[in-house]
Amino acid sequence: MRPDLYQLLQVERSADPEELKAAFRRQARRFHPDRNQEQGADQRFKEVTYAYQVLSDPTRRAQYDRFGRVLSDGRDQGPFGAADDIDLASLMGTMFRDLFGSRSRKKHRASPQDLRYTVTISLMEAALGCQKEVNFKRKLPGGEQVEEKLRVRVPAGVDTGQKLKVRGKGRSGRDGDRQGDLYVVVNVADHGYFKRSGSDLFCDLPISYAQSVLGAELSVATLEGPAIIRIPPGTQPGAVLTLRGKGVTVLKQGQRSAPGDLYVKVLLDLPAQLSPQQREELLKLDQHLSGSTSALRKRYMEALDEYERLTTENANSTTEKAS
Repeated sequence: MRPDLYQLLQVERSADPEELKAAFRRQARRFHPDRNQEQGADQRFKEVTYAYQVLSDPTRRAQYDRFGRVLSDGRDQGPFGAADDIDLASLMGTMFRDLFGSRSRKKHRASPQDLRYTVTISLMEAALGCQKEVNFKRKLPGGEQVEEKLRVRVPAGVDTGQKLKVRGKGRSGRDGDRQGDLYVVVNVADHGYFKRSGSDLFCDLPISYAQSVLGAELSVATLEGPAIIRIPPGTQPGAVLTLRGKGVTVLKQGQRSAPGDLYVKVLLDLPAQLSPQQREELLKLDQHLSGSTSALRKRYMEALDEYERLTTENANSTTEKAS
């Protein structure tokens, strides 16, 4: 069961935007990974961040108040479900400058010898690993500013917010004894087709009406190339099929996990336009198929019949009382 977003921020459901921001500031400071190293703090930080993202947006907040979740494609449940749309790199660069202001900058000045560089990579590069060229400026022990280029190996399984450390490539200390380090912060860009949540991937597969009814074997894109997926006969739109081991590995503390799974959501791909002949043929097919009653249609018809029966009984009862 997903936690209540208002309870995560410790505010009333009537809280105004300023109250939400103040509450988020308190919770984010409490659970931020740089300040809280306790087990579970990182997950709690993601949860309160997601709660603020939803409740600070009037449209998403209205959806949440009415339905108990944010409606999109049925997977937008943040860190509590399948999809986690929190872009930590973006938050650190935008939201946290707004909320923490100069305090965040003071924290950065506490280690003046270290340098930070953000590199954006694709989901495919994050899954398979890659090398990226980093261009940065740093101060040498003699005070000279130099521009350097490095090729940094990004290991497979990285995710947004993770940092790669390059020793000795930061600024020189005041006394020249200590050379800082370079921290390359990874930002994984959104993919046009896949969504990622941890080690799992999610995608949509368009199928035709005939493929939905009769079944089919289709190619589906994966990060390892096309794979064959079997669509059973009678598959309903919205059904989710699973390809085990076709997700990504997750890199934590230098260790890679086993690959996750790929969840394929089946969507009915309907034509935008029909020719007169296609329309006529479709109407004929619909007439032929209308005689075949599915379990869903049967329940639907029973609900209609029940309503008509109760309406008739109530009307008869009223007539008897009147007479």
